[in-house]
Amino acid sequence: MRAMSSFYIARGALRRQALPQTYRVFFSRSNFFGRPARSGPTSLLPSTPARTRFAPSPTGYVHIGSLRTALFNYLLAKATGGQFLVRVEDTDQKRLVPDAEEKLYEDLKWAGLNWDEGPDVGGPYGPYKQSARLQTYKEHADQLLEDGRAYRCFCTPEELDAMKKLALEESRDPVYNKTCSHISAEESAQRAANGEEHCIRFKSNTVAPLVQDLVYGTYKSPVPLDDFIIIKRDGFPTYHFANVVDDHLMKITHVIRGAEWLVSTPRHVALYNAFGWEPPQFAHVGLLVDQKKQKLSKRFGSFNLSSWKEQGILPIALLNYVLLLGWSPSRDKKETSEIMDMNDMIQKFHLRFTKGDVTVNSKNEFLQKAHMRKSLGENGDKESVLASILPSLSNSITQCEANRASQEDSEAPHKDLGVRIGPLVRSAYSTESPGAAPGTTSSSISQSYLQALFDMDGKSYTTPMAYLKRNVYLFWGIPEQEYTERLRDQQAILDKIVVRESMGEETQQHPRKVSELTSTLLESLQDIPEKDWTEQNIKGIVGPFIKSIGYVSDEKPFQAWGWKFLRWVVSASAAGPALIPSMVLLGKEETLSRVRQASHVAQHMEA
Repeated sequence: MRAMSSFYIARGALRRQALPQTYRVFFSRSNFFGRPARSGPTSLLPSTPARTRFAPSPTGYVHIGSLRTALFNYLLAKATGGQFLVRVEDTDQKRLVPDAEEKLYEDLKWAGLNWDEGPDVGGPYGPYKQSARLQTYKEHADQLLEDGRAYRCFCTPEELDAMKKLALEESRDPVYNKTCSHISAEESAQRAANGEEHCIRFKSNTVAPLVQDLVYGTYKSPVPLDDFIIIKRDGFPTYHFANVVDDHLMKITHVIRGAEWLVSTPRHVALYNAFGWEPPQFAHVGLLVDQKKQKLSKRFGSFNLSSWKEQGILPIALLNYVLLLGWSPSRDKKETSEIMDMNDMIQKFHLRFTKGDVTVNSKNEFLQKAHMRKSLGENGDKESVLASILPSLSNSITQCEANRASQEDSEAPHKDLGVRIGPLVRSAYSTESPGAAPGTTSSSISQSYLQALFDMDGKSYTTPMAYLKRNVYLFWGIPEQEYTERLRDQQAILDKIVVRESMGEETQQHPRKVSELTSTLLESLQDIPEKDWTEQNIKGIVGPFIKSIGYVSDEKPFQAWGWKFLRWVVSASAAGPALIPSMVLLGKEETLSRVRQASHVAQHMEA
């Protein structure tokens, strides 16, 4: 065990005092070539405030893998009283997606992650966008050139391709053969001054340095370190170089990132050593893979954050979901519930991650329901939930309407909803919309209607389409054909329907037709004033009648059927929320219209 040291390196204005560093001897199993091994248990959290960063490249959009990386870094900073920053790594200029950076900020804020420093909020170590830091990288590359730890490479792309081809033909690793490392510093500087195109390579030692990782323990590269490029021919730094320089200058203490970067980390440690800097602590977390064990890509649509937003997932449910992909609450604590809000996540966070690939699962549905119940409870924030869900639900309805219009057979069940649908229910939608013709109904959901529906059935919400399917006839009318087919499903009992009537101490059963039942129901409901159209009043008036409806079966002289009858009238027998609250939500006018339509269908079938 070597003693702690603190020293200055005199050469170069960019040289800084190396931070005190304790060098440890780690035990490695067998020869350990490229295989990680635990060097001992990791602590749950560092004892001092952590400075962490999320450093995405705007070459694609945020997906759940990158959101998980951002969340892990965010939670570590907040759990230790430190700072979390966002840094945009846009050095790969050829692959930049025009709106990716703007979407990055939008998606992170939607998810509920805020940063202490970043391109849009500034900070003491900016700029926080790598394309604005080119001079900083040049100065640090020049320092390595001056120290003999880097050299200019004048090999053309064609020459490099030829070297690679030859190496493969000779069964050698296709690494750079150090051709330009022998050029003198004077000749190299002169050729560069003459405008000859070149890149800058790091002059590596043969043996790659060991990497100490909080997840994988001691990691030793299975291959020697090559002379990798640090400054490209276009003057932009490579990821490896800019990443190290920025993390040091921005005083990053911990780097949590995907395990695919573990094999590159020896390069980073080599750069830290060349500058005399202390590396941050690394934690490489398991890669997220799909059911086919393929790595998730930010260009794969179904895992992009935007697709999750379109599905109407609550931001906190999504954060809870990605947190549990490769991490779980400590077993040492009594409270191990996986349902967590942001405060819970911060309180429970630790640095014990799962090793190995993590397959994405469907736990998001369970978490969505759990957070929906919590949000719609007495102490929940209903308004923010509705604000989060309304756009995606409105978009899904608009899409359903568009698909209906494009459907060749207008009489066939809707391809998304699985049943036939009528016109939009007027009470469910705002009647005023920019550009809408006077007297027409737009496809914009009424906020008050949606809130009433969620008060009644919000806890069943998972995704917009699933919610529309469950409540299809609270959004759309019921076509006659649906009434007809669902009543035919009951054909076996239609001539056995009876109504019980109490005559003093005796109870008598009288045969009834479905059309007679609808007529009685209509008369009862018509007598309820509009202002008294409440659950209590409707139940008090029609409840006894509904309970009196049944049919005679072989097993029982009276088999209850009243509530099934009412469900046929109100929702064409479609499963869904409670019936009388649904009638209240639909309103008196729409409910009576459905009773009349059901009566017409019954009369036609009985004729």
